[in-house]
Amino acid sequence: MENKIKKEKRLTPAGTFLLHLAVGVVIGIGGVLPGVSGGVMAVSLGIYKPMIDALAGFFKAPKKNCVFLLPIGIGAVLGFLLGAVALSGLMERWYTQVMWLFLGLVAGGIPSFIKEANERGFKWRYLIATAAGAALALLMLFLREGAAAADVERLTPLEALISGAIVSVGAVIPGISTSFILMYLGWYRPLMDAFANAEALTVIFVALGAGGCFVATVKTARWVFDRFHGWAYYAVLGFLAVSAALIFPGITWDLSLIVDILLAAGGALGAYMLGTVSM
Repeated sequence: MENKIKKEKRLTPAGTFLLHLAVGVVIGIGGVLPGVSGGVMAVSLGIYKPMIDALAGFFKAPKKNCVFLLPIGIGAVLGFLLGAVALSGLMERWYTQVMWLFLGLVAGGIPSFIKEANERGFKWRYLIATAAGAALALLMLFLREGAAAADVERLTPLEALISGAIVSVGAVIPGISTSFILMYLGWYRPLMDAFANAEALTVIFVALGAGGCFVATVKTARWVFDRFHGWAYYAVLGFLAVSAALIFPGITWDLSLIVDILLAAGGALGAYMLGTVSM
Protein backbone atom coordinates (compact mmCIF):
# COMPACT_ATOMS: atom_id res chain seq x y z
CA MET A 1 0.00 0.00 0.00
CA GLU A 2 2.83 2.36 0.90
CA ASN A 3 4.55 1.69 -2.42
CA LYS A 4 1.32 2.43 -4.25
CA ILE A 5 0.93 5.78 -2.44
CA LYS A 6 4.50 6.72 -3.24
CA LYS A 7 3.98 5.97 -6.92
CA GLU A 8 0.82 8.07 -6.96
CA LYS A 9 2.67 11.03 -5.38
CA ARG A 10 5.38 10.93 -8.03
CA LEU A 11 2.80 11.41 -10.80
CA THR A 12 2.68 15.05 -11.85
CA PRO A 13 -0.54 16.42 -13.43
CA ALA A 14 1.16 16.19 -16.82
CA GLY A 15 2.23 12.61 -16.11
CA THR A 16 -1.28 11.66 -15.03
CA PHE A 17 -2.70 13.23 -18.20
CA LEU A 18 -0.30 11.28 -20.41
CA LEU A 19 -0.99 8.06 -18.49
CA HIS A 20 -4.74 8.41 -18.94
CA LEU A 21 -4.24 9.39 -22.58
CA ALA A 22 -2.25 6.19 -23.20
CA VAL A 23 -4.88 4.10 -21.42
CA GLY A 24 -7.57 5.70 -23.57
CA VAL A 25 -5.64 4.85 -26.74
CA VAL A 26 -5.45 1.19 -25.71
CA ILE A 27 -9.19 1.16 -24.93
CA GLY A 28 -9.97 2.77 -28.29
CA ILE A 29 -7.84 0.29 -30.25
CA GLY A 30 -9.41 -2.55 -28.27
CA GLY A 31 -12.81 -1.34 -29.46
CA VAL A 32 -11.99 -2.08 -33.10
CA LEU A 33 -9.61 -5.03 -32.76
CA PRO A 34 -11.33 -8.36 -33.56
CA GLY A 35 -11.81 -10.49 -30.47
CA VAL A 36 -11.21 -7.65 -28.02
CA SER A 37 -13.52 -5.01 -26.53
CA GLY A 38 -12.87 -1.56 -25.14
CA GLY A 39 -14.68 -2.48 -21.93
CA VAL A 40 -12.50 -5.53 -21.34
CA MET A 41 -9.33 -3.51 -21.91
CA ALA A 42 -10.57 -0.89 -19.42
CA VAL A 43 -11.13 -3.62 -16.82
CA SER A 44 -7.74 -5.21 -17.52
CA LEU A 45 -5.98 -1.86 -17.14
CA GLY A 46 -7.70 -1.18 -13.81
CA ILE A 47 -9.58 1.92 -14.92
CA TYR A 48 -13.07 0.55 -15.60
CA LYS A 49 -14.75 1.15 -12.21
CA PRO A 50 -13.43 4.71 -11.64
CA MET A 51 -14.26 5.56 -15.26
CA ILE A 52 -17.86 4.32 -14.96
CA ASP A 53 -18.29 6.08 -11.60
CA ALA A 54 -17.01 9.35 -13.07
CA LEU A 55 -19.30 9.08 -16.09
CA ALA A 56 -22.42 8.12 -14.13
CA GLY A 57 -21.87 10.79 -11.47
CA PHE A 58 -20.37 13.41 -13.76
CA PHE A 59 -22.48 16.36 -12.57
CA LYS A 60 -21.80 15.66 -8.89
CA ALA A 61 -18.20 16.82 -9.39
CA PRO A 62 -17.98 18.07 -12.99
CA LYS A 63 -14.56 19.71 -12.77
CA LYS A 64 -12.87 16.73 -11.13
CA ASN A 65 -14.56 14.22 -13.43
CA CYS A 66 -13.74 16.27 -16.51
CA VAL A 67 -10.04 16.38 -15.60
CA PHE A 68 -10.13 12.60 -15.10
CA LEU A 69 -12.17 11.68 -18.18
CA LEU A 70 -10.90 14.16 -20.78
CA PRO A 71 -7.53 12.51 -21.55
CA ILE A 72 -9.16 9.05 -21.53
CA GLY A 73 -11.81 10.27 -23.98
CA ILE A 74 -9.24 11.92 -26.25
CA GLY A 75 -7.08 8.80 -26.15
CA ALA A 76 -10.06 6.51 -26.87
CA VAL A 77 -11.05 8.57 -29.92
CA LEU A 78 -7.43 8.61 -31.15
CA GLY A 79 -7.11 4.87 -30.54
CA PHE A 80 -10.36 4.13 -32.33
CA LEU A 81 -9.37 6.27 -35.33
CA LEU A 82 -5.85 4.81 -35.34
CA GLY A 83 -7.29 1.30 -35.26
CA ALA A 84 -9.83 2.07 -37.97
CA VAL A 85 -7.27 3.68 -40.28
CA ALA A 86 -4.33 1.35 -39.69
CA LEU A 87 -6.06 -1.91 -38.81
CA SER A 88 -6.28 -3.44 -42.28
CA GLY A 89 -2.62 -2.99 -43.17
CA LEU A 90 -1.38 -3.66 -39.66
CA MET A 91 -3.37 -6.84 -39.20
CA GLU A 92 -2.46 -8.06 -42.67
CA ARG A 93 1.29 -7.64 -42.11
CA TRP A 94 1.69 -8.20 -38.36
CA TYR A 95 -1.47 -9.97 -37.22
CA THR A 96 0.39 -12.40 -34.96
CA GLN A 97 2.47 -9.69 -33.30
CA VAL A 98 -0.58 -7.46 -32.64
CA MET A 99 -2.48 -10.33 -31.06
CA TRP A 100 0.46 -11.34 -28.84
CA LEU A 101 0.75 -7.73 -27.64
CA PHE A 102 -2.94 -7.49 -26.75
CA LEU A 103 -2.91 -10.89 -25.07
CA GLY A 104 -0.03 -9.62 -22.95
CA LEU A 105 -2.03 -6.52 -22.03
CA VAL A 106 -4.97 -8.67 -20.94
CA ALA A 107 -2.77 -11.09 -18.98
CA GLY A 108 -0.93 -8.30 -17.20
CA GLY A 109 -4.20 -6.82 -16.00
CA ILE A 110 -5.44 -10.07 -14.43
CA PRO A 111 -3.93 -9.46 -10.93
CA SER A 112 -5.59 -6.06 -10.52
CA PHE A 113 -8.75 -7.49 -12.06
CA ILE A 114 -8.92 -10.33 -9.52
CA LYS A 115 -8.22 -7.90 -6.70
CA GLU A 116 -11.11 -5.69 -7.80
CA ALA A 117 -13.42 -8.70 -8.29
CA ASN A 118 -12.74 -9.91 -4.73
CA GLU A 119 -13.03 -6.46 -3.15
CA ARG A 120 -16.24 -7.53 -1.38
CA GLY A 121 -15.12 -11.10 -0.81
CA PHE A 122 -15.05 -14.28 -2.91
CA LYS A 123 -17.89 -16.80 -3.14
CA TRP A 124 -17.61 -20.10 -4.95
CA ARG A 125 -20.97 -19.57 -6.66
CA TYR A 126 -19.37 -16.71 -8.62
CA LEU A 127 -17.85 -19.45 -10.79
CA ILE A 128 -21.34 -19.95 -12.27
CA ALA A 129 -21.01 -16.41 -13.62
CA THR A 130 -17.56 -17.33 -14.96
CA ALA A 131 -19.11 -20.21 -16.89
CA ALA A 132 -21.80 -17.85 -18.25
CA GLY A 133 -19.12 -15.39 -19.38
CA ALA A 134 -17.25 -18.21 -21.10
CA ALA A 135 -20.47 -19.25 -22.86
CA LEU A 136 -20.92 -15.67 -24.10
CA ALA A 137 -17.41 -15.72 -25.55
CA LEU A 138 -18.20 -18.96 -27.38
CA LEU A 139 -21.37 -17.34 -28.73
CA MET A 140 -19.21 -14.54 -30.10
CA LEU A 141 -17.14 -17.21 -31.86
CA PHE A 142 -20.24 -18.51 -33.64
CA LEU A 143 -21.12 -14.94 -34.64
CA ARG A 144 -17.64 -14.53 -36.08
CA GLU A 145 -17.90 -17.77 -38.04
CA GLY A 146 -21.06 -16.56 -39.73
CA ALA A 147 -19.73 -13.11 -40.51
CA ALA A 148 -17.54 -13.62 -43.57
CA ALA A 149 -20.21 -13.77 -46.27
CA ALA A 150 -22.39 -10.93 -44.97
CA ASP A 151 -20.35 -7.78 -45.72
CA VAL A 152 -22.24 -4.85 -47.20
CA GLU A 153 -20.57 -2.36 -49.51
CA ARG A 154 -21.49 0.80 -47.60
CA LEU A 155 -23.47 1.57 -44.45
CA THR A 156 -26.83 3.28 -44.74
CA PRO A 157 -27.54 6.10 -42.23
CA LEU A 158 -29.69 3.73 -40.16
CA GLU A 159 -26.98 1.03 -40.19
CA ALA A 160 -24.37 3.64 -39.18
CA LEU A 161 -26.62 4.80 -36.33
CA ILE A 162 -27.05 1.23 -35.04
CA SER A 163 -23.31 0.57 -35.48
CA GLY A 164 -22.57 3.56 -33.25
CA ALA A 165 -24.92 2.21 -30.60
CA ILE A 166 -23.20 -1.20 -30.75
CA VAL A 167 -19.76 0.41 -30.43
CA SER A 168 -21.02 2.37 -27.42
CA VAL A 169 -22.31 -0.76 -25.69
CA GLY A 170 -19.03 -2.62 -26.28
CA ALA A 171 -17.00 0.31 -24.98
CA VAL A 172 -18.93 0.36 -21.71
CA ILE A 173 -19.91 -3.25 -20.99
CA PRO A 174 -16.93 -5.64 -20.62
CA GLY A 175 -17.30 -8.86 -22.56
CA ILE A 176 -19.26 -7.45 -25.48
CA SER A 177 -17.00 -7.69 -28.53
CA THR A 178 -18.40 -5.10 -30.91
CA SER A 179 -16.13 -6.28 -33.71
CA PHE A 180 -17.69 -9.77 -33.69
CA ILE A 181 -21.24 -8.37 -33.68
CA LEU A 182 -20.46 -5.95 -36.51
CA MET A 183 -18.78 -8.75 -38.47
CA TYR A 184 -21.86 -10.90 -38.03
CA LEU A 185 -24.05 -8.08 -39.38
CA GLY A 186 -21.63 -7.46 -42.25
CA TRP A 187 -20.94 -3.91 -41.07
CA TYR A 188 -17.42 -4.21 -39.64
CA ARG A 189 -15.37 -3.62 -42.78
CA PRO A 190 -17.57 -0.84 -44.20
CA LEU A 191 -17.46 0.89 -40.79
CA MET A 192 -13.65 0.72 -40.71
CA ASP A 193 -13.53 1.93 -44.33
CA ALA A 194 -15.80 4.87 -43.48
CA PHE A 195 -13.37 6.08 -40.83
CA ALA A 196 -10.30 5.32 -42.91
CA ASN A 197 -11.72 7.26 -45.89
CA ALA A 198 -13.23 10.06 -43.75
CA GLU A 199 -16.79 9.51 -44.98
CA ALA A 200 -18.26 12.42 -43.02
CA LEU A 201 -21.96 11.49 -43.22
CA THR A 202 -21.40 7.92 -42.03
CA VAL A 203 -19.06 9.05 -39.24
CA ILE A 204 -21.65 11.61 -38.04
CA PHE A 205 -24.40 8.99 -37.84
CA VAL A 206 -22.06 6.58 -36.02
CA ALA A 207 -21.26 9.34 -33.51
CA LEU A 208 -24.96 10.11 -33.04
CA GLY A 209 -25.73 6.44 -32.41
CA ALA A 210 -22.88 6.10 -29.94
CA GLY A 211 -23.79 9.27 -28.07
CA GLY A 212 -27.48 8.43 -27.91
CA CYS A 213 -26.84 5.00 -26.39
CA PHE A 214 -23.90 5.93 -24.18
CA VAL A 215 -25.62 7.47 -21.16
CA ALA A 216 -28.14 4.66 -20.76
CA THR A 217 -25.40 2.05 -21.13
CA VAL A 218 -23.19 3.74 -18.50
CA LYS A 219 -26.06 3.93 -16.00
CA THR A 220 -26.92 0.27 -16.59
CA ALA A 221 -23.30 -0.88 -16.28
CA ARG A 222 -22.78 1.05 -13.06
CA TRP A 223 -25.97 -0.42 -11.55
CA VAL A 224 -24.97 -3.97 -12.50
CA PHE A 225 -21.39 -3.69 -11.22
CA ASP A 226 -22.49 -1.99 -8.00
CA ARG A 227 -25.37 -4.33 -7.21
CA PHE A 228 -23.85 -7.59 -8.52
CA HIS A 229 -20.18 -6.77 -8.05
CA GLY A 230 -18.69 -10.26 -7.73
CA TRP A 231 -21.06 -11.86 -10.22
CA ALA A 232 -20.37 -9.22 -12.84
CA TYR A 233 -16.59 -9.34 -12.52
CA TYR A 234 -16.40 -13.13 -12.58
CA ALA A 235 -18.64 -13.22 -15.65
CA VAL A 236 -16.15 -10.92 -17.36
CA LEU A 237 -13.31 -13.17 -16.16
CA GLY A 238 -14.91 -16.14 -17.94
CA PHE A 239 -15.26 -14.09 -21.09
CA LEU A 240 -11.65 -12.95 -20.83
CA ALA A 241 -10.32 -16.49 -20.48
CA VAL A 242 -12.20 -17.91 -23.47
CA SER A 243 -11.80 -14.87 -25.72
CA ALA A 244 -8.05 -14.87 -25.06
CA ALA A 245 -7.92 -18.50 -26.15
CA LEU A 246 -10.00 -17.72 -29.25
CA ILE A 247 -7.76 -14.89 -30.45
CA PHE A 248 -4.51 -16.72 -29.64
CA PRO A 249 -2.66 -16.57 -32.98
CA GLY A 250 -0.63 -19.72 -32.47
CA ILE A 251 3.12 -20.22 -32.25
CA THR A 252 5.54 -19.84 -35.13
CA TRP A 253 8.66 -21.83 -34.40
CA ASP A 254 11.22 -19.41 -35.82
CA LEU A 255 12.98 -16.19 -34.78
CA SER A 256 9.71 -14.26 -34.90
CA LEU A 257 8.62 -16.18 -31.78
CA ILE A 258 11.18 -14.16 -29.79
CA VAL A 259 9.53 -10.94 -30.99
CA ASP A 260 6.08 -12.32 -30.14
CA ILE A 261 7.14 -13.27 -26.61
CA LEU A 262 8.83 -9.91 -26.05
CA LEU A 263 5.70 -8.07 -27.21
CA ALA A 264 3.49 -10.16 -24.92
CA ALA A 265 5.88 -9.67 -22.00
CA GLY A 266 6.05 -5.93 -22.65
CA GLY A 267 2.26 -5.68 -22.83
CA ALA A 268 1.86 -7.72 -19.64
CA LEU A 269 4.43 -5.64 -17.76
CA GLY A 270 2.85 -2.39 -18.94
CA ALA A 271 -0.64 -3.49 -17.90
CA TYR A 272 0.62 -4.76 -14.54
CA MET A 273 2.40 -1.49 -13.82
CA LEU A 274 -0.73 0.47 -14.71
CA GLY A 275 -2.59 -1.66 -12.20
CA THR A 276 -0.26 -0.43 -9.42
CA VAL A 277 -1.07 3.23 -10.12
CA SER A 278 -4.30 4.82 -8.97
CA MET A 279 -6.39 5.97 -11.92
